[in-house]
Amino acid sequence: MIYDKDALFNGCDEKLLARFKKFHLENPVVYELFKRFATEAKNSRRVRFSHWMIINRIRWYSAIETNGEKYKISNDFIALYARLLVYNDESFFRFFSLKEMKSKRREHV
Repeated sequence: MIYDKDALFNGCDEKLLARFKKFHLENPVVYELFKRFATEAKNSRRVRFSHWMIINRIRWYSAIETNGEKYKISNDFIALYARLLVYNDESFFRFFSLKEMKSKRREHV
């Protein structure tokens, strides 16, 4: 598991990171919803929670509970949203189970 703030994005494929940054800049509400739903989960006294579940709640929220835009969030971005939240709010450091990025894990094989 990764808990070093400076190492959160180590090993991330540069093209993936560029795609994520572009999506994040064009859709800042996705991060705001991610932060909101993660905070709700944390405030429910959960010690750990799934970042996949949070993204799927955003998908549900945008498709069912609102009349606004439906966000097509790539599964490739899910770990990056968790890392971004941890980077911005250290109180989430142990909330998500963050593994090394796939490209970094391949180096160990």
